[in-house]
Amino acid sequence: MIEAVIFDFGGVIITSPIGNFRALEIQNGIPEGSIAKLNMQNHHDNAWARFERSEIDLDTFVLQFEQEAKNSGFAVDPRALIGGSSNSLNQSMVDALTWLKGRYKLALLTNNFSIASNLDWLSNVVDMFDVVVESSKVGMRKPEERIYHHTLDLLGTEAERTVFLDDLGVNLKTARALGIHTIKVANPESALEELWQMLGDRPKLSPA
Repeated sequence: MIEAVIFDFGGVIITSPIGNFRALEIQNGIPEGSIAKLNMQNHHDNAWARFERSEIDLDTFVLQFEQEAKNSGFAVDPRALIGGSSNSLNQSMVDALTWLKGRYKLALLTNNFSIASNLDWLSNVVDMFDVVVESSKVGMRKPEERIYHHTLDLLGTEAERTVFLDDLGVNLKTARALGIHTIKVANPESALEELWQMLGDRPKLSPA
């Protein structure tokens, strides 16, 4: 029986940063997918990963990311990638959290940066969760196995009794290998329908 649900943040609770990447690629004449591809190269130790674990400060991140981009044949201002100003809340996910709270243990598991814009977005939903795990605070990040163990320990639940929703397959792969049930979020409404089926429980429709 499922007793806990873990939610990713970007791409699940709020819209994906990939949209921001594409806008900057168009603006700078960069081939589509270049930024996401760069972030997947050496993905445990590149500038993006190290900044998400708070191993480097913003200035160091900017310098290292610029060099990595240059090595891949393009240029972009890294500061424009991390502002999050164009993000918006996925209201269906927020509504689901409202219903799930108190019925299931809830965790937020997010790779993020320790910068004001990230923290502002989190403040919109943080009170809905029993556990909040931020890569920038714990020095670990998805898809590292240890951050999933850490989240399960804080929840006090077993992997087999837990569901994890994320928009990136690489993050779900590790969770699934640990025995956690996984749902890939491409469309919030479809993902939630899969969640309700997995739980065998769902919000009741209000009478017309």
